[in-house]
Amino acid sequence: MKTATVGEIQKNFARVLRDINAGEEVTVTKRGKPVARITALGPRSQIDWPDFYAEAVELKGKPASEIVIEGREGRF
Repeated sequence: MKTATVGEIQKNFARVLRDINAGEEVTVTKRGKPVARITALGPRSQIDWPDFYAEAVELKGKPASEIVIEGREGRF
């Protein structure tokens, strides 16, 4: 397992991603203390992606843009 500081990851993100895709696990440190661990998800076919469209909630009422326009009508 490799370790890298937040600054190193910001400067060398492409290299870090290559290491992760190669199967390496990277521990992120900030001021010497571990704050996160970055690992590869695995092949796309093995990831259980949620169905965001099926879980979407249908909104009712006016769109926010209409509410904002109505609120501004009296000022202009």
